[in-house]
Amino acid sequence: MNMTRAESERSVLDRAFTLLDALVSRSDGVGLTWIAHYCGIPKSTAHRLLQQLEALGVVERSDGRYRVGAHVFRLGQAWEPYPRLLAAARRPLHDLAATTRTSAVLTVRRQREVLVAAASLARTEDGPRLRPGCTVPPDLHFVTTPVLAPTGRAIGVVGALVPRHGRPVFFGEAVRHAARTVSTALATSATPEATRR
Repeated sequence: MNMTRAESERSVLDRAFTLLDALVSRSDGVGLTWIAHYCGIPKSTAHRLLQQLEALGVVERSDGRYRVGAHVFRLGQAWEPYPRLLAAARRPLHDLAATTRTSAVLTVRRQREVLVAAASLARTEDGPRLRPGCTVPPDLHFVTTPVLAPTGRAIGVVGALVPRHGRPVFFGEAVRHAARTVSTALATSATPEATRR
């Protein structure tokens, strides 16, 4: 069965993004054999794709180990899940973390995943698991409240991490206040055109 040019190019793109997903899962870098095995592709294919991605600055190689490159970081910094959402959430997340003495996050749903869009960490050990861009770990639990766009549509969720051995009795109101603050900031900065979306 012959693939069309479009199918072939899509296959290459699919493999390239599979490689990048593998690299994201291991920020300390990985070797070629591990990547090929993880992605289920021949080692020669993985090597060829990695070389192409390295030439573009998307992947970096050091001491025979590959990791995500600076170009991907730069592209990721430009991502905004909703206009002005990250800026509007920065201070309320910081205040929520200070009030609850636990890490606070803004999450957004993308396809079938819930991603951390922003975080204010109360504990440094939460950092690797709540890094912006990462999928929310299923073993962590949060007290949450939705963030609303000026149209009333839910566009994200503010949450406070529930300590493993703590009682989040007062978290609910603090989380609701943070989410309302973000929603209000979005509404007051919205242009008439943005509210029609």
